[in-house]
Amino acid sequence: MLTLPYATTWDSLQATFEAVARRRSEPIILSSLPFMPDAGHRHTRFSLVLGPPGRLIAVAIGLRAALPDTPLVLVGAADSITIGTNHLIHAARRNIGMTLLLLRADMLPQDEAQLDRIGWGTPGNQADLEASGTPLEWATALQSSLVARGSIHDPDGLAGLIAEAVDADGFGVIGVTADPTLPVGVFSRVEWPEYFSSYRELVGPLVGTARPRSSPPATTMREGAPPRVEVRIAGVGGQGVKLSGTILSEAAGLGEGLWATHYGEYGSATRGGPSKVDIVMGAEPITYAGADRPDVLVLLSKGAAQANLPSRQPWTRVVVDEGSVDPVPEGALDVPIVRLAREHTGKPIASGVTSLGCVAALNDAVSLESVMAAVRRRVPGRAVE
Repeated sequence: MLTLPYATTWDSLQATFEAVARRRSEPIILSSLPFMPDAGHRHTRFSLVLGPPGRLIAVAIGLRAALPDTPLVLVGAADSITIGTNHLIHAARRNIGMTLLLLRADMLPQDEAQLDRIGWGTPGNQADLEASGTPLEWATALQSSLVARGSIHDPDGLAGLIAEAVDADGFGVIGVTADPTLPVGVFSRVEWPEYFSSYRELVGPLVGTARPRSSPPATTMREGAPPRVEVRIAGVGGQGVKLSGTILSEAAGLGEGLWATHYGEYGSATRGGPSKVDIVMGAEPITYAGADRPDVLVLLSKGAAQANLPSRQPWTRVVVDEGSVDPVPEGALDVPIVRLAREHTGKPIASGVTSLGCVAALNDAVSLESVMAAVRRRVPGRAVE
């Protein structure tokens, strides 16, 4: 088995994507693999979506519905054919337009800790899956519009296969290998209608008959807005952390006219488990939605501080909840966020929203006025004031 360093693998894939962009319109890249440790790979010229293992196809289906003319290239491995099998079958049988790159085990690092984010299988287990009933055979049986295999050692040839799959108007699967003994090229092609194209033809006569939605007035981006501001708010379930991300991103987008995203992570416990949200906003389009180098870091629990203080940068403004984080990190602002939330609303679930006052004071992207307007849209009237 040939094993490429993971950084080299990603470098080669980026060269392939560049070649695809030269032949076709610029794709959106979706990846379920752990991201490169080198920060230089984090911000690419492509829109990059980091999705959950096994659920990447489901994410791409939503994008395909919203962006019918944009090529979608998915990068996955064993997660796509184990915990993601049902999603693969659904997309293939409906011939939903996207191109799935399946990296063989010979493309991936042997360090389980680096690869195995949630336990869907080590490279050795993936190799067992590939030994019989290969995923490319499954894709062929499911009548994917194009099934092929390409070599990482031939980025231009791989780019040609991806471009051909993008043009195939449906669900394509391309195995990617570093093994020079395996055959490459197109193995199967099936022509049948792509689901969303057929669906749009079906509902075309109905367009315009539905009641129009009301939308907030367009906001012009103010001059001098910073290109990118990253905010991370972390605490425990039941503190309203996720809601705070929604409100802050709406304040940035609707109130300030900025590009804005928010991305939350939380445990299975509704209350008490770890919870955090990353908000990225600014004057430039956002190609990576993570706040791994935060400008403002709000910590509402001791566990949140232990987990997220390592992401602190020299310029990061840190806010901790008074009494919850002990000792208070050097240079941090100690604010009674949870106590204020309880005093004024009677509930700790308002803590995340209360912390947005600190965020507004510590960044130059979103004003307190925009945050207050977003709060009024999202928070029950009795708690707004």
